[in-house]
Formats: sequence, C-alpha cells, structure tokens
Amino acid sequence: KAVNYCSKEHQKQHWKLHKSECSCFQVVSSEKLGRYMVATRNIAAGEVVLKETPLVYGPKISCYPQCLGCHRQLKGTSPDEETPKSFYHCKKCDWPLCAPRCENSLTHKKECELMAKQKHKSVIVYQEPPQKEAAYCTILPLRCLLLDPQKLNEVLSLSSNLDKRINTPLYKVFRVNIVGFLHKALGLKQFDEETILKVAAVLDTNAFEIRRKMGNIKIRGLYCKAAMMSHNCLPNTKHVFVGDDYSIVVMATTDIKKGEVISATYTQSLWSTQERRQHLLSSKCFECDCLRCADPTEFGTHFSCILCSKCRGYVSCQKPLHQMSDWKCQKCSHVIKSRQMTFGNDTIKREIENTEKTIPTLELLLNKYLKEDSVLHPTNFHIVQAKYALIQLYGSKLSELSESQLEHAETLCNELLELADKLDPGLTRFRGSLLYDLQAIKVIKVKAEFEKDFITKEKAQELLAEVTSILEEATTILKSEPDMGYSLQARLKELNDLCT
Repeated sequence: KAVNYCSKEHQKQHWKLHKSECSCFQVVSSEKLGRYMVATRNIAAGEVVLKETPLVYGPKISCYPQCLGCHRQLKGTSPDEETPKSFYHCKKCDWPLCAPRCENSLTHKKECELMAKQKHKSVIVYQEPPQKEAAYCTILPLRCLLLDPQKLNEVLSLSSNLDKRINTPLYKVFRVNIVGFLHKALGLKQFDEETILKVAAVLDTNAFEIRRKMGNIKIRGLYCKAAMMSHNCLPNTKHVFVGDDYSIVVMATTDIKKGEVISATYTQSLWSTQERRQHLLSSKCFECDCLRCADPTEFGTHFSCILCSKCRGYVSCQKPLHQMSDWKCQKCSHVIKSRQMTFGNDTIKREIENTEKTIPTLELLLNKYLKEDSVLHPTNFHIVQAKYALIQLYGSKLSELSESQLEHAETLCNELLELADKLDPGLTRFRGSLLYDLQAIKVIKVKAEFEKDFITKEKAQELLAEVTSILEEATTILKSEPDMGYSLQARLKELNDLCT
C-alpha cells in the first residue's frame, strides 16, 4: 500500500516489475535490536511474510559424512557381501558423495574445482558406526568466499558478533581448522584471517538450520532477508523450507499489526527461561529480555518454576533476567540459591535424557515426578517435555493402546494445547501436531464405542463431525509443512467418508 496507481489496469501492467519489490515489511534499525523487520501493514495469521532462496547453504560445523552435492547423509555400499562397505568418492576432489550424478552439482562445482586444482584430497572414509567429521566445518565458509564479490559483500554486511566470539575456544579452533585449511591447503591467501573468521561468525549468527526427513538432511542456510527477523521467545512467525533449493517460507502464526516487530525464535518453546537465555547468549551473543523471559511465571504457566518443599507454593526466579538470581517461594518466602536450582534441573534433565524413550518408561517417569511430594508440577518444563514425548509415542501406536492409555493420551493433548495457547499460540507446528494427535485419538475412541454399541450411529457421526473440525484446524496449521500435506488430505477424506 506504499505505491498508488491511477487504475487497476495500470496496476496489473506494472505488477511484473513491482512484484519482487512488493513487501509487507520493512527493515529498520535501533541501537538495541540492530536491524530488524516491522510490518508495513496488517498481516493476517497464515499469510506468507516472505519467500527467499538461500544465498548459500551447506554442512553444519560438525556432522556425519554427507554428500556435498545433495547433502543427504551418506550410507556405505558394497557390491557384494564379501567386499567391505565404502563411500562413493568424487573423481576430482575425493570428497565422499552419494552417487556420480552429484559430482556435477552446482553446489559442489566451485569448491571441487579449487580442491582439484590445489591437489587437495579428502581423507573421509566409511566407518562403522559413523563418526562426526570436523572437516565439514570448512565447506560453508568456503562456499561463502567463492561467491561473486557482490554476494560476498552481502554476507559480510550481516551482523557477526566477531568481537564477542574471537577469543572463545571454538574460534581458536577455527583459526586452525578453517583459516589454516583455506590458506595452506587451498591457497586462498587473498582472504585474511579476520575476513574468514567474520564469515564463520556471520554464519553462526544468522544461518538457519535446515532439516529434512528424506535423506536425513541436516544443513545450514543463509537468507539475507529472513536474517533480519529479530528473536522473541513468543514469536509471531514460523518458517519451513521448500523445494530443491531450500527456499525459506516465513508465515505469520498470529495476526501482526502494522508497525509491530516481525519475530522468529532462535531457541525452543519447550525450554525453560534459563535454558533459552543461556543458549542465546552462547550461540547468538545476546541476552534475551522479551516479555516471556522477563515474567517469572511465564504468562501464568509457571513453566520454569518448581514447587516449594515446605509449603507447596510456586518457587520462581526473583530476577529472571539475571542468571545468578535467587529463587523464592511466592507463598512462604523460602529461598533457593541459583546454583542449587541449576544443579537440580541438570540432574532431572540428565535422568530424562538417559531414560529409554518407550511408553512404559515415560509413564513411570511421569508417575514418579507427579507424586504428591514431588517438587515438579504438571506444567513444569521437565514434565511438559516428557508429556510431549509420550504423546508422540502414543500417536505412533494408537491401535495398540489400552482404553486407559487412550484416555491418558487425550488428557495430555488437551493439557498441552492449553499450555500452547499461552507459550506457543496461533498457527504453530506444536499446536498443529497436538491437534492432529488429538483427532486421531478421538477417532479410535469413537470407533471402539460404536463397535461395542455404547453409542448409536447418529451419535458416532456427530462425534466424528467434531473430530473433523479438529482435523481441519490441524490441516490449516500443518498444510505448509513439506512432509504433512499428503497425509493430512488422506486423513480428511477418510474422516469425511466415516461421517457419511
């Protein structure tokens, strides 16, 4: 709405030129946030904010062997049972690839030609079990440096926080592994150490993590426009990656008013305030002071709080924006030191991480930590993470669940949906996946009740119609997810057939 036309006809004529410039946001700057996006008009929930192809993409700092052409995780192959498994290797640079077709990939071409020219050969070979390879840390910075000068300048124009990273243990390793490799092995001495490390820091600050189930792809991509979104622990957008070029599509999860900041989250919604803020400080070099982080109760959910062992009141952090702040019971004023809270949370976290992820073990874990004398409560982050893991396991074995387990699964979905409305509201994947699981559980229950003659056919159809509305909401949320579209449509058709 920033450009005016004398008629609709002239607007249509100009659209081909104006389309690439038409945007619902603008980039502004401030001393606190740096450069960030604000809405130039009202944006409705579900509306696409931007779609952008990556300037560059490639392996993460440390990863299992992957193809440098298509980035699928590599699997060893063998022509027969007697021959040991091995990787296919590029005939020019000897880096492992998934197949000969990836030798000519545009993604791999420039680095391959340079390595071949410098007679550098990769030493990565097949191992069982597979091991992460530090050598991949050089590939994405190298791809940035091999961009044309204009695109490289775009990379270098992004925030790097190099001054905060330069003396960290990781960047001391980068001096050897990345700078040393690019200078000595590949002869790229036209780029000084500071430039190379700045590129690495730009990637650490701005790159998005890209995951795809097919091919077990786990890489990083740099998107110059999307990088302008500021962080918020209660973001108003989500994003997915589509197509063979890993284009990012950013969508509004809630209505965004004109002038509001357009935000993404650089962390996880189901982490505690202390975990989120520590992650952001160590990986993105800033301390978050968003509304969620600043609220000791996290919008009344008491997500990071525990229960007082003396009076069962909520124990919350007195100053959540200060890492070493004491924790105090809101009821009896009992005080717990920060280090003691950290130690206790770390102990529980290790136990949950080391617990075998099966239905019986997670059920036992929840029973243990939800006893009357436990310091954890139903919306504590440890409990919520365990509940969500259990819901996902229930969802994969619905036909095998007992009647009581189905009831428990439905209860857990409803509890977490109520929590999601406060901590991850709108058209978010978390809410969508919970709604999808909830409708599947309800279908199983309705079928069982109808087959046992507990309900009439008319009542069953009425209940299934309610389930269909839940699935339609889940579909609205999840239809943009690359791996969900087909299964959602098939599920909707199945339910519609049942209702008739």
